[in-house]
Amino acid sequence: MATPAHAATGYDRCPKGSFCLFDGDNGTGAMVAYTGSQASLGSWDNRANSVYNHTALHSVSLYSLPSYQYLDPVHDVEITWATQGDNPLELAPFSDANSHLVNNLSSFRIAHTSREAQGGSEAQTWLDGSWRVGEPSQRFFDLDHDGNTDMLGRTWSGKLWFMDGNGSSRLVGSGWNQMKRVTRHGDFSGDGMEDLLAQDSLGKLWLYPGNGRGGFGARKLVGSGWNSMTAMLAAGDMSGDHVNDLLGRDSSGKLWLYKGKGNGTFTSRVLIGTGWTQMIAVSEPGDMNGDGHPDVVASDGAGKLWLYPGNGKSKLGVRKMIGTGGWKRFPTLLGVGDYNGDGRLDILAIAGPDDGWVGVYEGRGGGSLAPRIDLQMLDQGDSLF
Repeated sequence: MATPAHAATGYDRCPKGSFCLFDGDNGTGAMVAYTGSQASLGSWDNRANSVYNHTALHSVSLYSLPSYQYLDPVHDVEITWATQGDNPLELAPFSDANSHLVNNLSSFRIAHTSREAQGGSEAQTWLDGSWRVGEPSQRFFDLDHDGNTDMLGRTWSGKLWFMDGNGSSRLVGSGWNQMKRVTRHGDFSGDGMEDLLAQDSLGKLWLYPGNGRGGFGARKLVGSGWNSMTAMLAAGDMSGDHVNDLLGRDSSGKLWLYKGKGNGTFTSRVLIGTGWTQMIAVSEPGDMNGDGHPDVVASDGAGKLWLYPGNGKSKLGVRKMIGTGGWKRFPTLLGVGDYNGDGRLDILAIAGPDDGWVGVYEGRGGGSLAPRIDLQMLDQGDSLF
């Protein structure tokens, strides 16, 4: 005999694709379902006791006033909630002696990112507390030649943003969700401008020539078959010929050097390492140990951080541990040049999407790093290059 189906109860009643309000706690009582943001709630104004996000959007801002207003920080309530698209929330905890949210919700906005949920735009911004005026340009991670570390950011829709570090950003591309890997480390085309390398979903490798102002010219196909690689890394001048090179790690853990020709293309690859499948994050921060040759930094599955010194002759020397643990938290490491302006090279560490924190490890010379300084958080769908 078939078992009779049971009607959904509690939060499970909320239809997929909806944002639901309940007049009881824990998803009990009467329910109303919305498919988008609401500037006013009509008969449900000041009625909700609990809410549930069953949409595909990751961020919600809840307001005690209609029209997404937050006017009085003492008596009004505004909370922004990163829900990852499928979470309940009780409103009772959001209260103090002067304000509360339970039975006081009047509007809400749902969006891909917290900045959009709060009424901002999709654009990423980067505010560098070390931003300086009148500095000489850096060899890499300085697309506009102002001497400051700048960033490229990709947002959830595939837009690419140039961020100069002073809190402003500018759209420089779209359709970048098709790119599996993106890397940069100075000039590859020989014109003195920092360029960008990107591998698409078909395994094609593209060079985007920098224009010296944070943007890029028409792309050029410089390789194919890169889907066999599990990592791609712009590596600086590893071979000592004053031309920037490229590193690739394949699925078997072999590390390959692709020597740059100075015109945006590369020579046949050379094997320079094996056993690299154990490495989680790999970065090329430049000359970390001060011997005049660019080095490689990598974190392993145990959370340790290793410095592989380059010898300037297409080889890596004996590795040195420069971080004893905790590096599994950061699946992305970026060599960002001299971030703080002290003449030493630094590393940016980016946590996974469920964490989102970005921090800088300032170089101390000799390959060692100072303790991390947390900078800001990334939203769902954000990437930095």
